[in-house]
Amino acid sequence: MLKKILFTVYIIIIVSLGSATIIEKYHGSEYVSTHIYGSWWMIVLWAVLVALSIFYILWRRVKRLSMMTLHLSFIVILAGALLTHLTSKSGMIHLRKGELTTSFSAQSSDGESVRLPLPFSIMLTHFEVKRHEGTDAAADYVSRFTIYTSENDSIQGEVSMNNIYSHNNTRLYQASYDEDEKGSYLSLNSDPYGITVTYIGYALLFIGLIWILLAPKGKYRQVIRQITM
Repeated sequence: MLKKILFTVYIIIIVSLGSATIIEKYHGSEYVSTHIYGSWWMIVLWAVLVALSIFYILWRRVKRLSMMTLHLSFIVILAGALLTHLTSKSGMIHLRKGELTTSFSAQSSDGESVRLPLPFSIMLTHFEVKRHEGTDAAADYVSRFTIYTSENDSIQGEVSMNNIYSHNNTRLYQASYDEDEKGSYLSLNSDPYGITVTYIGYALLFIGLIWILLAPKGKYRQVIRQITM
């Protein structure tokens, strides 16, 4: 019974993650990060999966390294989600051409707008609205900017409706622009720890699954042998 529940929760998570990749194409990475990957229900699912995995290992006294790796990946992924929830920041940067910006606006836990410092300085150097041919309807808008990480170190970057810019675990998305087309709004998402830990968890998950499938004494190989005999 426990194994069936564990398998069911695992399938629900896999389906949710698969759906997230499709939704991301239509609503963007920030949307799925907030409403799926970092949502309360996804965290609850991972927490249930981790609790069931630990109980299953103790109950069945699992000693196979492949199974241990698989269940360890659940714990690491949950830890990554928790770090994202606790340490990530998101907000909006308003840029004006030629002006240096060092902070962004975010929502506090009370729902009030607050100003927070950026991990770098940024200046808008060029903004362009690309319109559908023969109309005034915007097809895309592009912001080009310079990021200053120190007095003598700068990086050129660009974002558009379909292009995300990443710098040291901080992702920038094109959100909107000023009516005079001399200013731009960028959506910011900073996750210095959660993304890295989560990726490590997914790597362990992949390794664990492949290990189980290729294990000479594993049930999968036994089934294959029976089929081919």
